[in-house]
Amino acid sequence: MPHPFFRRAGALALFAAMCVPQAGALTNVSNWAQEDITVAQTAGLIPSALESLSASGEITRAEFCSVALNTYKAVTGKAVFASGKHPFRDCDDPNVIAAYELGLVSGRGNGVFDPDSEIQRQDLCVMLNNILTAAKIEAPEIVGEACIEDYADVSSINDYAYQAMITMVDYAVMNGLATSDGSHILSPDGTATREQAVIMATRFCSAFAEEMPDGSSGDPVIIQPDHDDSSSSDDTWVDTSLPQTEAEKMELVYGPGGQKYQTAEEAEANMVEIAVPVWRLQSDGTKTTGTAYLQVNKNLAPIYEAIFEEIYNGDEKFPIKDVGCYSWRTGEHSQGTAVDINWDENMEATINADGSLTPTTGSHWSPGEDPYSIPEGGDVYNAFTKYGFSWGGNAWSSKRDYMHFSYFGR
Repeated sequence: MPHPFFRRAGALALFAAMCVPQAGALTNVSNWAQEDITVAQTAGLIPSALESLSASGEITRAEFCSVALNTYKAVTGKAVFASGKHPFRDCDDPNVIAAYELGLVSGRGNGVFDPDSEIQRQDLCVMLNNILTAAKIEAPEIVGEACIEDYADVSSINDYAYQAMITMVDYAVMNGLATSDGSHILSPDGTATREQAVIMATRFCSAFAEEMPDGSSGDPVIIQPDHDDSSSSDDTWVDTSLPQTEAEKMELVYGPGGQKYQTAEEAEANMVEIAVPVWRLQSDGTKTTGTAYLQVNKNLAPIYEAIFEEIYNGDEKFPIKDVGCYSWRTGEHSQGTAVDINWDENMEATINADGSLTPTTGSHWSPGEDPYSIPEGGDVYNAFTKYGFSWGGNAWSSKRDYMHFSYFGR
């Protein structure tokens, strides 16, 4: 079923007025764009791929893939993963691969993506429109202040982009460009600066962001860690012991005699989305409170909530910028029983014969140096292992997967 459409015009602009301005990931932001760029950063739309790049520089196809992924996450709250597939022979950027697997981009053909080329304005619209498709969000044509037929160059739009541009103009995601003679054009085959592209993503979220879920998960197991019976007068507290054996874990996740999900439809019927508090690291080194949304196994939802609550309340104030759980692929992610955190800074790597590591996903693991890297024995590690999860940083002899925590140790 398609998601209901919620029009929230001006919501992000109102939020910007209440925000304390903070340094953006982009540099040289134009005066006219300052407020919207602040909103975009606060909303988590500006990816690390744009960090320290000039806002007035023209955005590339690969760069916009990373913006599009953040936009998809913002309007759905769903995690995004890039598999180990390599659909393009000229690009192994995980953001591009993830965007491709979501159906946001298709490439140039013949295995070519052309990542460093500047992206056309009409292709920006196509990718944003593909987010609506991937998120199952309806966007019926509306009668607004802007109409695509009002623009002098409407006939220059390519057929494949026409409907997408209609939608983005209707919902004020794309505005025309003023010309010297006072007319307005769409410039479909023109390019966009990084700040223009990010602002389009911000407007897209303002138009299409869904009402966020309340984290409800039906009839959850009640988890109350570190309870001291002798000091409590709460008669409603329920002492629930955590499963210890694999059989006990299987019963908790799948029910008595239950088995692993065999299809994506079966798995998705058993997932819920939860909202958890996280710390966000700002470019000036400060940390601010944020919220992450994850699709998780409904029977583990209260455990996940307890884990992230402990991480958030920990002394480290460990910052989380990337986090995901369910994704229909091999491994425990297909069951909603595994979580990946800050995947670039907590690499997956094979162990070589000499003991050295070769990254297969992510770029490094540098606890104590990189604030996003997960230290063994730290708040994140302690919270997950306390509730029965295994850590990919020490669970196996064949590889290291420092981002990965799994309930069944796989």
